[in-house]
Amino acid sequence: MTRPLFVDGVIDFLAGDPVFTGLLVAMLLFVFFGYLLVRRTLLGLREGFDEGRRR
Repeated sequence: MTRPLFVDGVIDFLAGDPVFTGLLVAMLLFVFFGYLLVRRTLLGLREGFDEGRRR
């Protein structure tokens, strides 16, 4: 089974431009860890509010 032409073009572009690929990976990691940070903060706030209500 052959890959579509679009996928081949994207792979060639990413392999041919390592600076762009590195920036893309760095941005994706930043978004992923930012999401985890916000999620952890909001869950901690919720836990604190729930604990305050119980007292």
